[in-house]
Amino acid sequence: MIDKHKLTLHIRDEEVKRLVCSVLDKAQSVIGNHDVKSTDFLNPYELRCVRDVLNHLKGDIIYREYGECSQAERKCVLICPWYMDVEEIESPISFLCVGGNFKFREISHRDYLGSVMGLGIRREKIGDIHVHENSCHLAVKSEVADFLHMNFNKVSSNSVNVRRIDGDEFTCSEQEFKAKNFTVSSLRLDCMLSGIYNISRGEASKMVSSERVRVDFEPVVESAKHLYEGGLISVRGKGRAFIDSINGNTKKGRISVTAKIII
Repeated sequence: MIDKHKLTLHIRDEEVKRLVCSVLDKAQSVIGNHDVKSTDFLNPYELRCVRDVLNHLKGDIIYREYGECSQAERKCVLICPWYMDVEEIESPISFLCVGGNFKFREISHRDYLGSVMGLGIRREKIGDIHVHENSCHLAVKSEVADFLHMNFNKVSSNSVNVRRIDGDEFTCSEQEFKAKNFTVSSLRLDCMLSGIYNISRGEASKMVSSERVRVDFEPVVESAKHLYEGGLISVRGKGRAFIDSINGNTKKGRISVTAKIII
């Protein structure tokens, strides 16, 4: 039997630990029943944790990650016995194109996601959503693709049509950013939040302690955590930003930082 306690001892976040344990249950089924299992979509931090434990099981299982492209943010993991050819196993994800006439209102990522989840589809069944003019391309677990194809007909009161597309038809969209320059006394998380969102350090600390903040998708509860170039900050209710560059010290001894807020 897989020792789940030992393999997940290093994971501090209880929710992520439960998720990884559920993946280990799938791996145990693969080993014991010689079948194939797949996870729901995982964010990059969850994926790192899953990779870490599954790498301990090499020799018994093999696994492959699936997303709309190699740079996909959210991915599923397919697990199968070591002797199977993973390339011959059907992908656990499908791709959809959602189109409509949105000339009277700009439709956002949040609009598409909210409409899908409004149909009762859980977030973990949905991968990345790439918004284009009058359409979006999205990756979903194959088990919900038919349901969405038949029932997804409105986005924010606008009628839409849904069709399946192949992976080579899937088009990724470019993320848009707003640059923000500011100075901080240190690279602590609360200082960075204060500079990015124009709030006090006290407010920033409260956001961290109330578990609203993630760094590189990992839940963070310590305001003193130091950040670095490329670090991605997610704040529930405020969106996401990443540290584009740390530009050195000013004449007053503060640190100059450039962040990019994802629009």
